[in-house]
Order: sequence, then structure tokens, then C-alpha cells
Amino acid sequence: MKKLMLVLALSLVVVVTQVIVAQDKPVKKKVENVEKKSIEGKEKGSKKEAKMEKAGKEAKSEVRESAKAIKEKTEKKMDAPKEKADKMKGAGKDASNDAVGKTKDGTTVSEDSKGGHYYLNEKGDKAYVKDFAGAKIVGQTKDGKSIYEGPRGGHFYYNDKGNKVYVKK
Repeated sequence: MKKLMLVLALSLVVVVTQVIVAQDKPVKKKVENVEKKSIEGKEKGSKKEAKMEKAGKEAKSEVRESAKAIKEKTEKKMDAPKEKADKMKGAGKDASNDAVGKTKDGTTVSEDSKGGHYYLNEKGDKAYVKDFAGAKIVGQTKDGKSIYEGPRGGHFYYNDKGNKVYVKK
């Protein structure tokens, strides 16, 4: 029985070593092929490296150019509202000189076609106001709200929702 066990163990060791050696042969061939290619590649590598370096420089310059283009576009977008506000301010003054007063911080208040009072904010949009310096205040309501005189002589006040409410004289 001991002899049988010994024979089986030895045969198992032989089989395992043959399997390992058989697996190492393709790996060794692959390693040898890679080494040959790397030696050949070193000779060709200088040309390839030069090409890769040139391609890398071209890619970097393309990235820089596209970054500049994007920066210019965003700057234009940032400047567009300011230009719009300047155009609207210039057009309003030239067209009918509709400036009727100034806000507390000094921006010019204009009057639109429906009689509303507004100024142009940083974005170039109209921002409507109730109280401003130069507004014709003719009195107060029972609630303490200011009564204004409109461009045609009508009297009104602003309710809690911001709408004009006209008052009989």
C-alpha cells in the first residue's frame, strides 16, 4: 500500500511539472518575440518618436486654438448684454428723451409707452421701479402709499402686487 501511494505521488509530481513546462514554452516564445520587436523598435523608435512628438505638438496647438476660440465666444456672450443695454440707453435718449428721473443709486429711470417706470439693469433687461427721484408725487392714500402723477396728468398708486391703480382727482 505504501509503495502504491509513493508511485502515485511521484507520477502526480511528474505530470504537474510537465504541465508547467508545457505552459512556459509559449510564454518564453512570446517573451523572445517581444524582446526582438523591442530591439527592432529601438531602431525605428527614433522615427516614431519624432512623429509622435510632432503629432503631440500639433494636438497641443489645436487645443490652444480651440481654447482661444471658446474664450472669445464667451467674452462676446458676456459683452452682449452690456452692448444691448448701451444700445437701448442710446436709442431711448435719441428717440424721445424719455428719462424721467433717477433711482437711489443713480441709474436713469425711463418711462415706457404704457407709462411704467423702469431702468436697464446689467443684463440689459428692463427693471420696473415704483419710487425714484424725480417722480411727481401728489399725495398719499389712506394706506400711506404714494400717489403719482402720470405723463398725461392722471393720478395713480401701486398696489401690493405692483400694479397701477388709478385714482380720481
